[in-house]
Amino acid sequence: MNKFMCRRYLLFCVSLFVNALGIAFITKAALGTSPITSVTYVLSMFTPFTIGQWTILLNLLFVILELFLMTREDLKSDLRMYLLQIPISFSFGMFIDLCMHYILFWLNPVEYVYMIVALLIGCVILAVGIALEVKANAAMMAGEYFVKVITRRFRGEFGYIKLGFDVTLVAIACLLSLAFMSGVYGVREGTVISALVVGPIVHFVSPYYRFLDKWIVVY
Repeated sequence: MNKFMCRRYLLFCVSLFVNALGIAFITKAALGTSPITSVTYVLSMFTPFTIGQWTILLNLLFVILELFLMTREDLKSDLRMYLLQIPISFSFGMFIDLCMHYILFWLNPVEYVYMIVALLIGCVILAVGIALEVKANAAMMAGEYFVKVITRRFRGEFGYIKLGFDVTLVAIACLLSLAFMSGVYGVREGTVISALVVGPIVHFVSPYYRFLDKWIVVY
């Protein structure tokens, strides 16, 4: 492995932590969490497992389900990316718990205006992390890779499949909340706001990462 690829992996690890920090901010705002963690957050509300632990379990489930959607040729040609999902899932889950319980333990906004501020800060941080992850172009988290596999299997449009995937996760979170807590918890206006604003912020900040090109690309 050359030094440029090592640098890409390093950037990806940084982006993984930044993503977890952004999700923690959004969740701590208490206005609902991001769509990708909506199911795991709701599950953590009525079980002894944390949001990070559920994130690991759900991502590993995605990894298993992908096997049924991939051909042998797909798996062989993309084996490195497929296997990388496993350590990434464990790392991401641990980063989320680290941010939730040790880094942002102090963040518990009560007034609505401060909740909105925490939510928006989280959205910006999450967007910065996603843009960095895309820039690194070294690996993919299980949720994104699962969408990629579905897109390849059914020859769909990645953007539309990703939207449907996020909506499905939010719907499942709502159903779990209704079934086990007799109400909708963990999915609120913050979920909708994060879904709407993170994407545009990613597009806005992405050009500012061009300074990394000479560090990670061989010319």
